[in-house]
Amino acid sequence: MYDITFTLPGFQTDVRRGVALGARATVTLDTVLSVQLQEQVVVVGSRAQPRSVTESPVPIDAIPFRDVMSQGATTLDYQLRNLVPSFNVATHPISGAASLVRPASLRNLAHDHTLVLVNGKRRHRSAILVWFGGVTDGTQGPDISTIPATALRQVEVLRDGASAQYGSDAI
Repeated sequence: MYDITFTLPGFQTDVRRGVALGARATVTLDTVLSVQLQEQVVVVGSRAQPRSVTESPVPIDAIPFRDVMSQGATTLDYQLRNLVPSFNVATHPISGAASLVRPASLRNLAHDHTLVLVNGKRRHRSAILVWFGGVTDGTQGPDISTIPATALRQVEVLRDGASAQYGSDAI
């Protein structure tokens, strides 16, 4: 008498006990293996959807529409300032037309080193120069507060340079 065990990865093991085998005898056994889960996945304290796109060759933060609209701010520049850690919005004192445009920058670079694309097309720069000193002196950045946040499906922020793909202003 023999015990015969049927095993296959991903299936439950089946054991037949007391199978009689003789010399030069053929025995046929029928079995049905049921599917068995190999591992148990437990998620504790994690975001429902990751924000970073890991399949991309460059690091990208993809921010969905619901995250943008859930901010307390009313304009896109301030909504993104609350969501993206390296995103800065310049606020200037009222001293002329430059106070009406609030150019944005990434990683504290000059405003014209932040490339803004809407549906793959460059967003035009503001017609007003910034003259408040520092690294932003004389720059013309795009005013993204004029883009309606309700018209967006998602915002993608490249956290690395992309000048080879988009030009020298995509640092």
